[in-house]
Amino acid sequence: MTEHDMPGPARQPAGPDPGHPTPLSVAASHTATAPVVVVPGGRTVPDLEPPSLAEVVAAAALAVPGVVRLHGGRFGELGTYLPGRRVTGVRIDDAGTEVHVVVSDVAPIPRTAAQVQRAVSAIAPMPVRVHVEDIDTVV
Repeated sequence: MTEHDMPGPARQPAGPDPGHPTPLSVAASHTATAPVVVVPGGRTVPDLEPPSLAEVVAAAALAVPGVVRLHGGRFGELGTYLPGRRVTGVRIDDAGTEVHVVVSDVAPIPRTAAQVQRAVSAIAPMPVRVHVEDIDTVV
């Protein structure tokens, strides 16, 4: 086999912004055989632990059209603490799941909140409470 016959490096398809991974890209990049995380620059590195339920809930909420970001509360008190990291805007406990979001004023707010509730209800403990903490206006 010559140098020209050797396969080149595997290429990942470019996403919307490979330099900034989203929780969804982190959750989606986990596989049973070779879990990886996409880091700035589009590189992948091995991930030693699968995403937590809070990270999967965050990814599901952020994937809903009209959700701008998750909201950590006025003083940053809303979130789930994990070893070495924090999932802002998601709280899961025995009482159920809370998701705190900032939504766009372009989409109908009640519909966006209902879509977040449906998406999260499929994967998280019930009941699921969605709190619209702020509205991001397009000027």
